[in-house]
Amino acid sequence: MPKKSRPLDLDGFDAIDWDSVEAEGSNLAKCMSRGIDQGVVWEVLAGDWVAVRMPVNTAEFVDVGPDEERSRMWTLLFATSPQRGDWLRPVTGWPSDNDEISEWQNQTGQEWKTPGKRRKPRTKQKRKERR
Repeated sequence: MPKKSRPLDLDGFDAIDWDSVEAEGSNLAKCMSRGIDQGVVWEVLAGDWVAVRMPVNTAEFVDVGPDEERSRMWTLLFATSPQRGDWLRPVTGWPSDNDEISEWQNQTGQEWKTPGKRRKPRTKQKRKERR
């Protein structure tokens, strides 16, 4: 059952926990398959990100923020690393959708001019294909 994400306090973490791309279940490989590399994570966390509350399964924290060039808004999910409690582990992420961008705008008071990824409703056919 999903739980709600909680706000991230970066002061509680000393490092980012990345697996090698070749490792089984690699968080870096998963993130890279979604267009997120180590640079994107660093850029978002060094910039104007906000914590967003949403249902999560394996993640603890959900953060929304722009990359350094402000060309794309990202939604990134993190957990505390099982290796060390002071390491932050990226779980997954995606280009932010319009709802996530609206939350960022509300919290920062800034305007984002680039439209977000549109949510596409799942069709009956797609639901069957996933089974």
